[in-house]
Amino acid sequence: MKFGKKVEIDKVKSLSGKSRIHDIIPVELLLKIILNGNEILTLSCSPQNLIELTIGFLLNNGYIENYSEINLIHICKNELKDKKEGPILVSSIIIKTSKIESDKAINNTIGKKIIYSSCGSIDDFIFDKKLKKIKSNIRIGSEIILKLNLSVLHHQKYKKELGGLHSAALFDKDGKILCLMEDIGRHNCIDKIAGYMAINKIEFLDKIIFTTGRLSIDVIYKVCRMAVPAIVTNSSITHSAILLAKKVNLTAIGYARSGRFNIYSCPQRVI
Repeated sequence: MKFGKKVEIDKVKSLSGKSRIHDIIPVELLLKIILNGNEILTLSCSPQNLIELTIGFLLNNGYIENYSEINLIHICKNELKDKKEGPILVSSIIIKTSKIESDKAINNTIGKKIIYSSCGSIDDFIFDKKLKKIKSNIRIGSEIILKLNLSVLHHQKYKKELGGLHSAALFDKDGKILCLMEDIGRHNCIDKIAGYMAINKIEFLDKIIFTTGRLSIDVIYKVCRMAVPAIVTNSSITHSAILLAKKVNLTAIGYARSGRFNIYSCPQRVI
């Protein structure tokens, strides 16, 4: 399934008036996650890297603790279903695990949620867990941070073609890009990175995540679950996100673009 779909539109310009043209816009998919026979939620997402997205979501929201718990992953065929809202592209991903970290995790969420692309998610049951502080001695050069935004812009593919997409990238401490994920949802991009790291058994304590999305408290929560020591955005950060980042020893950096950035927590990692 492609990221974009061609549609016919009316384009209006102040000088030339209205004309009929073709445009390519992002595709949106509703992905049902079925864990051990229970439909736990539906995610609104872009239709690529669905396995990484699902694994990352389950890890970051506490449904599983390790990728090794998963015994089966199966993606069902995409279907265009006619619903009240109109035709909607729907798919399902079936996950079976050797154990469930908490029965409460499933019982509290069955059939209750649709997570839209503009929204994040932290399930209520996960607040019963204590977040571990990130223990990393990584030191990141300021010149590395200053280059991350341009590197992401260079490696983005679908956002250049379609617009309307977020991206997140995984870097090593020397600024080498290891992975880039794009999606209509900023939170989905982070989950895709988490899934990619888990599947490929990538060490996390010496890595940096760059995102084009705002750093809200749920994004900080996900990054803490991943135990990555630094998160950088070219956008803004909320006050609650700063407080949580300080509490869990996460370096949070905002407005990293155009030769500048702001460090909001744990500045000792930046040299």
